[in-house]
Amino acid sequence: MVSDREITVERAAESDLQRTAFLHVTELPHGLFPKLGQGLVFRWHRAHVRSGYGIVLVAHDGHNVAGFIVGTTDQRANVSWIIRHHRRELISAGLLALAVRPWLALSFLRTRGLRYARRILRPDLDASSAPDRSLPNRSTTGPVAVLEAVVVDWPERGKGIGTMLVEAFLKQVAAAGVDRVELVTKADARGAAGFYEHNGWRRVGGHTDRDGDEVFTYRINPRLVHAR
Repeated sequence: MVSDREITVERAAESDLQRTAFLHVTELPHGLFPKLGQGLVFRWHRAHVRSGYGIVLVAHDGHNVAGFIVGTTDQRANVSWIIRHHRRELISAGLLALAVRPWLALSFLRTRGLRYARRILRPDLDASSAPDRSLPNRSTTGPVAVLEAVVVDWPERGKGIGTMLVEAFLKQVAAAGVDRVELVTKADARGAAGFYEHNGWRRVGGHTDRDGDEVFTYRINPRLVHAR
């Protein structure tokens, strides 16, 4: 546990996840899952909590969840585990969300439908069988951890909570013996490129994502960070 100025950062309990899902949808509405609504994001966070490869940490200010971070110690293994254990639940929630959002359903079919069909409907073709185009240079032999989302509630920003969450996440990844963490962030003002660069992350690539936005990929070695 990390604490500072009455803020504690610790592993999320399932009772925290309605709040983390709400913050994710309202404060970081980029990408497919937040657009599908709080119910699906809640299930996605819960799958990470239950997976041995997932990490969900929350920053508590008293009894209030002021922010959270979601990521993995091994992205491919985490995706495979979630598909095996939560596939039906996520498919049902996703189809229901798309059914009441026809405009999003059309966009999904055009930009992501084939990829998701292969990954979810054919769990034998797990994440290890096809590279994730959002993250470069997948030739590494070891696991690659991914920081998927970090969110701080708007009134709580400027207190260093985001930095505390990222540091706690990197510490857990380093303890798992992983030496490579990657993330993708929007290149424009919606992203957090400056925040990551200030905290030692190195930009290693960029591309246009499935929503047509320019994004940057960053990388860091958590074991070197915590060896300083």
